[in-house]
Amino acid sequence: MKLNKLLELIEKHNIPKDVHLLSDSGWECSATQMNGVYYNQKENTLVFTQESGGHGNYYGKKDWVIIN
Repeated sequence: MKLNKLLELIEKHNIPKDVHLLSDSGWECSATQMNGVYYNQKENTLVFTQESGGHGNYYGKKDWVIIN
């Protein structure tokens, strides 16, 4: 989902703007916190992870920037 679509849905359904965003990686039994957020400008992509710095092997590459 693109951010503008998410923002549309939040506004349409009167969801508070301070809502927590969660990520379910598929490896856990339920949803998890998204404490690490990585951005790739080249790919125009945000990736939410459980922790900042914990995915350095992949997201530590030059095209990714942590934005939390």
